[in-house]
Amino acid sequence: MRSRWSESTMSRDFRLEEHPVVLMTPSVVPPFGWVGHIPFAYLAVDLLRPACIVELGTHSGNSYLAMCQAVRMLALPSRCFAIDTWQGDSHASHYTDQVYQSLRARHDPRYGDFSQLLRSRFDDALEHFADHSVDLLHIDGLHTYEAVKHDFETWLPKLSDKAVVLLHDTAVVERGFGVRGFFEELSQRYPCFEFVHSNGLGVVAVGANVPEPFMAFLQQGQTNPAALRAFFEALASNLVDANGHARGGIHEPQPVVCHLYYRGSDESYDDARRVSAEVDASEGLLDVQFQLPPGISPAYLRIDPADFPGVYGLQQVRLQVGDAGPSKRLERLEERLGHVEGELLPRIGSQCVRFASFGNDPYIEFEVGSALDDTVGGAAVDVTARVEYEIVITEPSMHRLMERQALVDMRALSQTRVEIQNMARELTTRLAGIDKSIEGLAKRSLWYWLRRWGR
Repeated sequence: MRSRWSESTMSRDFRLEEHPVVLMTPSVVPPFGWVGHIPFAYLAVDLLRPACIVELGTHSGNSYLAMCQAVRMLALPSRCFAIDTWQGDSHASHYTDQVYQSLRARHDPRYGDFSQLLRSRFDDALEHFADHSVDLLHIDGLHTYEAVKHDFETWLPKLSDKAVVLLHDTAVVERGFGVRGFFEELSQRYPCFEFVHSNGLGVVAVGANVPEPFMAFLQQGQTNPAALRAFFEALASNLVDANGHARGGIHEPQPVVCHLYYRGSDESYDDARRVSAEVDASEGLLDVQFQLPPGISPAYLRIDPADFPGVYGLQQVRLQVGDAGPSKRLERLEERLGHVEGELLPRIGSQCVRFASFGNDPYIEFEVGSALDDTVGGAAVDVTARVEYEIVITEPSMHRLMERQALVDMRALSQTRVEIQNMARELTTRLAGIDKSIEGLAKRSLWYWLRRWGR
């Protein structure tokens, strides 16, 4: 490690009790992998008093909103910028636009006066920042060695002479993660410290004139790393448990969003063929409305009533082609069922389908192409699904309960039955297609012989 400890820094004791900001309570949403480092994020903002904070890779926003929370609490004149495409990658997984919209809903009213969410690639955002202007940079994008090194080196000219860089996931070595290797290289050039909990966080003092209080913290880490790590691990344990789940009281309630996926006969479902609507599940029974892009005539529709485990019912689906077209109920819905991600339950009242799901991706698919035929043309199809939200399990503590062994066994058994049901349904559909093919072949053969005999 390159020495950068001034005499004044060496003689100054770092006292955590002078920074009560580390005891603030955050509000967090899934995923919770960064939550254990939030107390240090508070401290970093307190020690640096940065004029400009930039985060590369924000996802649902736990780390970024924590830094914004510290700026607000400390009444600093900082400007903050979160940079992300909000599309995900191979390490964070690919996710939907709902992640960005949910973050905006939490961010804008609280921190919109000094913070911006920049929807951009990291390299494309460089032009918006002057050289030597960024005091705190958090890099949490794609975690391959090449990607992390590229992000650091391309943003290095933007860092000020007091800059500190944070690198998440230094303790993760599988799935092609290369943060650890690059952090070890940086530790040969700059004063560094590493937290090993919550997937690891590397702290790098890049600037030549990092504020004395921050250098005193790093000196404390150099002198007694075990004690400093133990303290922040203890703070982290108040926020997340040993399994990485958020403790009660800090988890923000998540909106319930109903998704409608559509596909042709030879297509698969993906987020490019999806429309969504946020719903108030507390109402119980809702008509959820969707509009497909003009000219789309799907063969199959898939309704995901929520991104939570629960019990759901579907009473009816109505289709309307164009603004002037009549609204028609999709007949024989139970006969049109395709795959179901959940276990079918006895129906109640006017329900066509009722099912329970132990996972976070419940859905039900049904065939719709035969009801539309060639009537769509260039018009847009409106779909109205009457969904019953019998039980929606949004509470994280209930998710933890469902992971107990008894329920794990129930979930595995349920999944097995679901797979068998889906295989049987798919086999029935294929056999029906074979029957039709045989029937058509028989008719053509009969017609052939009748024509020959008639000669």
